[in-house]
Amino acid sequence: MPALRAGQRYAAARLTMRCLVLPGLDGGGELLSDFLAALQPRFAANALAYPNDPALGYDALVDWAWTRLPTDEPFALIGESFSGPVAIRLAARRPPNLAALVLCASFAQAPRPPWSPLGLAALPAWLHRLPLRHAPLAVVERAVLGRWSNPRWRERLRAALDALDPAVLRTRLGEVARVDARAALAAVAVPTLYLRATADRLVSRESWETIHRARPHTECFALDAPHFLLQACADDAAARIGHWLDRH
Repeated sequence: MPALRAGQRYAAARLTMRCLVLPGLDGGGELLSDFLAALQPRFAANALAYPNDPALGYDALVDWAWTRLPTDEPFALIGESFSGPVAIRLAARRPPNLAALVLCASFAQAPRPPWSPLGLAALPAWLHRLPLRHAPLAVVERAVLGRWSNPRWRERLRAALDALDPAVLRTRLGEVARVDARAALAAVAVPTLYLRATADRLVSRESWETIHRARPHTECFALDAPHFLLQACADDAAARIGHWLDRH
């Protein structure tokens, strides 16, 4: 009988596991709604929307997010793209209820776009300050969605860009160009998963290889997807993460 009760408690814990998603460069949760819906009802899922404040670099965002981590339930931390280093540094602090870390189309060190021989940190400073908010939508759309784009995503992408303060965008791009969270990643104690988008035009395979060197026990699933992996392949990504969490 005690074993049955233990099994029931385990099943209940699995059903109440929370997935906390940290968003990409836009910093909001609007572009993650399909992915969050795909995680439910198997998981309780929500995204943290960052303040639209240009003073908040990576260090400040880690401190901001730390106070918003669940304290009364087990949770998996999912870092999308820009937020990978935030998720890594939070996990390295070893919050007591953290059960797993998932990084999606992300990086631990300044990434190299597949089309460039140089990492983002080595590109000219003016490239980090390009006015992406006012860039032709077709250019941004091709970079983040590629052949997965459609009118619905085009409209949602434009709305997200319009809502983003250009000063915030410059701050975040500068942070990406300088980031190095490899030491923090090596200090992570929970199971770690990397979702790699094979058609990513912003983050090359080298970012996965860097993460694997820093934490060799990290597992990797490769998906035929663009950089907006959680948007274009929400159901597949949610299923992969869910099955992986079941094993851990």
